[in-house]
Formats: sequence, C-alpha cells, structure tokens
Amino acid sequence: MIIKKLITKNFKKFGNKVFEFNDDVNILVGDNAMGKSSILEAIELVTNCTFRGKPLILETVAELINAQATLGYLAGDFKHTSLPEMLIEAFIDGIPEYRGTNNSLTEDAQGISLKVAFDLDLLGKYEELVKDHNNIRSVPIEFFKIEWHDFAGNPIKALSRKTKSLLIDPSRLHPTYGKNQYIATLLTSALSKDELAHLNLDYRQLKHVFDEQQHVSQINKSLGSDKTITNGTLKIIADIAASRGIETSLQLAVNDVAFPLIGKGEQNQIQIKLAIQNKAKLVNFILLEEPENHVSHMNLTRLINYIDENRNGLQVFISTHSSYVLNKLSISKLCLVGSDFIRLKDIDPAIATKIKRLPGYDTLRAVLADRVILVEGPSDELILKKLYFDKHGKIPEDNGIEIIVVRGLGFETYLEIIKRIGVRTHALKDNDGDYKTNIEFYQDKYKSYPHIKILSPKDNDQNSLEPALIAAHNDSIANLDKFAEIILSTETYNKYNKEPDLTEKTKFLRDWFGGPTGSGKKKVDSAMRIFDSKTIITYPAYLTGAFDFV
Repeated sequence: MIIKKLITKNFKKFGNKVFEFNDDVNILVGDNAMGKSSILEAIELVTNCTFRGKPLILETVAELINAQATLGYLAGDFKHTSLPEMLIEAFIDGIPEYRGTNNSLTEDAQGISLKVAFDLDLLGKYEELVKDHNNIRSVPIEFFKIEWHDFAGNPIKALSRKTKSLLIDPSRLHPTYGKNQYIATLLTSALSKDELAHLNLDYRQLKHVFDEQQHVSQINKSLGSDKTITNGTLKIIADIAASRGIETSLQLAVNDVAFPLIGKGEQNQIQIKLAIQNKAKLVNFILLEEPENHVSHMNLTRLINYIDENRNGLQVFISTHSSYVLNKLSISKLCLVGSDFIRLKDIDPAIATKIKRLPGYDTLRAVLADRVILVEGPSDELILKKLYFDKHGKIPEDNGIEIIVVRGLGFETYLEIIKRIGVRTHALKDNDGDYKTNIEFYQDKYKSYPHIKILSPKDNDQNSLEPALIAAHNDSIANLDKFAEIILSTETYNKYNKEPDLTEKTKFLRDWFGGPTGSGKKKVDSAMRIFDSKTIITYPAYLTGAFDFV
C-alpha cells in the first residue's frame, strides 16, 4: 500500500498544498516551522482519524485550522459559506475498495478523504449566533462536523478501516506512554493474531490464580462477612474485564526494568524496530519524527541500518535534522519542505551511492541554507570568515551564509544536489594551474543554473588560495613583508627576510607553501594567523566576490 499523493487545504500552516511521495522512503527535511511534522500529522489524521495517537475531536480541530483561513473568516461577512473547511486527502495505491471520484480533483483513484466542515443541520443555530458579530472571536468549530470517507463516498469506520499509520515521536514520550498507547501499538503491530489470542487467554487465566491464593481467600472471607455493607458477596478480584483493553494492565520491560523507566534512546529504538517489524501486518505506513533524538551516533547507525534493511515494503516517512540519517537512507529520498516541496528523486544514482557510503558529510547545511559558499579546504573557510568579519564585524553564519568545506565529496557532489534545490551558491575552486580546463568546464556545466556561480583566479600562476594571497600583496616589498610577518613564524620570517628582492621573497613564500612536507599544516597555520590577526590584509578579487550574492 503506497501513498502517492497528499492534498491539504487549510491544515495548519498549509493552505492548498499537494505533496507527491516516493514509494518507499521519504525523508522530510526543512528549516524549523516549515511543516515537516505537519505532513506526518496529516498522514496520521487521514489514515487513522487520530491526531498524535488520540481520536480526532472538534476541540482538537480548533488548533489545526490554518491561521490565515481563520483570519480571513474573522475579517469577512460571517456567512456560513465563508467558514473555512479543513481537508486532507491521501491518494493511495493498494486499496481498490476505496476507489472512486469523491476527491477534490475528481480523479478516478483510490484513497481517503478527511474533511472538517460546517454542519448544515446547524444552520439555524449558527445564524442566530452571528446576528451579533461580537459573539465571534474565533472559528466556531462547535458547528462543524468531521467526515471521514473513502473516494467511493462511503464513510470509514475506525475498526474496519483498510489503512493504518503509526506515528512515533521520541520527543513526546512520557512515563504513561509505555503503559497505554505504546502497549496498544505493540499488541496490534508487533504480535501476530495467534500470539495476541494466546496472550489474552493466558492473561485471563491469571484471574483464577489470583483468586485462589490463600491470603486472598482469607481476606475475601472476612470482607463484608457480616452483611452490613451489602447483602451480596463482597470480594477483591483481579480486574481483567473483557471491556477493558489488555494493554491497561500490562507493561513492557527491558532487563526487568519497566519500559517508561529505561532511557529515552532505548525507548525510541524499541518502538521504531517493533513498528518496522510489523509482525501482525496491520501497519501500512510508518511515520518517524526525528529518529536521531536521544540516540548516540553509534546507536543511530545501527537504527538507520535496521530501518534500511528491514522495511519489508512498508512506506516510511521520516522527518530529520540529521545529515547522517539523510545520507545513509539515500539523499535521493530527500523531500525538502519549504516554500516549495522539492524531491531529489532524479539525482544521479552514483552521487546518492557515494554519499550513502560516506554518510558523515553535512549535506543538510547545503540543502537548508539561504546562501552557500563551497570551498576546497579549511584554510579557505578561515580566510573567508576573516574577510567577512573585517567588513561586517560578524561571521557569515550570523547572516545566513554557510561556508562548506567540500573535502572528500568534492564540488560536483554538492552542486548536483544544489542545482535541483535552487540555493544561491558560489563555489570557490582552485584552478590548479589550468583555468580553462578546471574552471571554465564547471562554469559551462552549470551555466543553465543561475543560482550557481564558479569563482577562481583566472591567472594560472594563482593556482590555489595561497599563491592568490601572495599575488595580492607582492605589488611592493613593504606589502609583502607585512603579509609575511602575519603568516610566518619568527624563525621562518627571518629566513624569508634574507631574500634580496621582491621576486625572491615571492618565490620563497610560494616554495614554502608548496613544499613537499607539511604544506597542508602550513596552510592551515597561516590561515589561523590571518584569522587571529588584527591587521587588515588585501584579499584577491575572487574572494571578495564570494559574498556578492544577487
């Protein structure tokens, strides 16, 4: 069973929105308050008619109706036709019983519709209410009704519904969750029908064992024996009423420790793994809210591997702020939630595989940033931050600019992600002594993406950051000496200072940076000295242009 498409109207922050999903895994990422959790909640609502595990009631709806729709109603004429309605539709493959055209698109499709709208049977009472507009301070949801139908137009009953989703949110776990909602979920999704039947039978047998205990019998003989309380026989018995769910009297334990008392991370992992296992085959969609919460990196690695390997055809929706979760489950499953809803389903499979094998890179920084600067290494990052601080008195991140060191992933991997998302990006790339081959090639490759710009010195002698910095200061011996004094140790500067002229001094610095041993450490150490120095240096034009975003 697959949710192909979700349509929302006046639900939380979404007005009229359409979301199309991957058949297997959907990784919802986005900035805070962009609607990742709302998508999970919408799926739970339309498939279960529950909100955060509790049956949907009109009092809850008051918190779910879109704020703009509410304001529009309050600023309007208060006619019943102006009342906002909340609609969630799931187009689902795999439930032919729910096929029909009763959906907002009038498509012949399989699916479910959840609508909360004005109840026309209450029109007279509503019109009486709105005679005095001062009575209306919010949407009067008391005059609404909840309609849960399939696309054939038939009402859906909770006990006989064909779909079920399970929402797991580790951040909302509390001590009673394990005893109530969690145990109920465990019984329905982690046990087979046979196992559940045996569990109920064995549990009812405990009543007889309890009643037959010697001390219980003695207490019951003495309790109310004088018939002053009741003419009947008063006893203490085990409460195993059939009308009550077995989960109200059971508890899960790990190493003999009750579930609510074990660590949050362990609770999180147990829930997710049991839901993925889905032994009773009653759960069709797994909704995971930030599975990285409360989990160490090593345990997160195991958990994500478990999800990846044991999903067994279940469609999974995961919201996350973790690049590791995104990378490990495949960046091709990314669903970016923002002003637009963007999927990376068409990304080059080789790129997705590369990132999956090297999941430690912070790809989400590039996905979620407003503006990005990609650089070769940590020296470039430090120099750019210093440049920005000299000009603005703050570092780039304070103004929403992410500087990302590409390291092992390389520019192309990041750019293949960014070109599909539309993040304004400048890539500062070394020309490696051949501007035409190494820079113009990239510029031509991404010329159809105006939000991407490739920057580098055009002079082939300025093949990387350090030669470019040297070139920016070698217009005179005085300027070069000033620069050398910042980047060199005292011992090295004394050697440099023995060089007779500008040409030799320039050669000394280039050879020092490009020497066969320790060149990487020298570059970082020099960048740190520049960053910590109060002296303002001269920056190459391609560096200053890195912050010129249009």
